[in-house]
Order: sequence, then structure tokens, then C-alpha cells
Amino acid sequence: MNDMITALRRWWQGREPRERAMLAAMAAMLAAFAWWYGLLWPLRALREEAEARHARAVATLHAAEAAVAALGTSAAATAQPPGGEALQRLLLDSTREAGLAPSRQRTAPDGSFVLEFERVASPALFGWLGGLVDTHGIAPASLRVERTDGQLRVEAGFAGAAP
Repeated sequence: MNDMITALRRWWQGREPRERAMLAAMAAMLAAFAWWYGLLWPLRALREEAEARHARAVATLHAAEAAVAALGTSAAATAQPPGGEALQRLLLDSTREAGLAPSRQRTAPDGSFVLEFERVASPALFGWLGGLVDTHGIAPASLRVERTDGQLRVEAGFAGAAP
């Protein structure tokens, strides 16, 4: 390694001062070229890409906030679901429409109306619950689901349905 440095110094000393100045200027220009295209150009491209991703994220955030605000105002504008016996009739009618038959119905000590189903299929149950939320804005206050023999045993309690 030292022999190589010594040979390089000897070669450099053998050049004319004008040649040394020209080679130094050329080395400086090559270093500037490498600095610009090797480091600054990729960093600028990364910054522009990050700014674009940030702008998309901000736009998505604003769209989500607007959707949440719209949901809040639409939920406030919808009529309150019925209560008492009207809610019980609505729940029982919706189970018949969904093809479900509750095995038992009762009023719990806390005043909620409880529907129990034995051996119900998952798609039918969750379709019925989703339809209640979508159509009437009603969701169970309590839900207990157990798997038995490939089907479900369900106990769904709805608050505000006590007569």
C-alpha cells in the first residue's frame, strides 16, 4: 500500500503545475457530479415522494373525518327506535323475516328483552343482526354466542324493550 502511495506521489510530482491544476479541477468537478447525482438527487426524489404520501394521507384523513361527521349527523337525524312492546314486535317480526325462530323469549331482571336461539346458522344470525343495525339502528345490548354441533346457541338482549 505504501509503495502505491509513493508511486502516486512521484507521478503527481512529475506533472507540470498547469497539469496539476487541471487534474485538481477535474477531480473537484467529478466530486461535485457524484455529490449531486449520487446523493442530492435521490434525496430530493425521496423528499418529493414523502410529501406526496403525506398529502394523500392528509386528504384521506380529511375524507374520513368528513364521513364520521356525516355519520354523526345522520345518526342524530334518524328517529329513535321504538321501545317497549313495539320494539318486541319489531324484533320478533324481523326474526321471522330472517328465517329465524327464537326458542325462548323473556324479560331479564334489568328490563331488557332477551331472545334465545338454539342451533342457528352463523350467516342467518349475523345477517339478522346486521339488518337490525342497518334498517332500524338497533343493536343488542348483550350478546352471548356459543358454538354447539357446528351451529350456534345465541342469547341476545335488547335494552329498552321491557313493557
